[in-house]
Amino acid sequence: MNEQAVIEGWRGMFVSMGLATPFSRATTAAVLTGAAAYALKHPRGAFRPDGTMRPHVSLSMAPDATDKHFLLTPLLVGGAVYLFT
Repeated sequence: MNEQAVIEGWRGMFVSMGLATPFSRATTAAVLTGAAAYALKHPRGAFRPDGTMRPHVSLSMAPDATDKHFLLTPLLVGGAVYLFT
């Protein structure tokens, strides 16, 4: 007779959800943070008034280029999750 595995604690929950490795947890956290940041237009300086993203200063000579980049927040969150979980 097969017995079902018992999920105990948050680590067991992550394993059962397919988030057993730090890389998979960091990727998931970065994607979710990126989606939330894009939906909330965070940081505001990275977006034009019509909703499109402004280019970064290091990559473009456009007059409205900015030094605030949209991907900074998701990358920081993903890195923190990778290091601390």
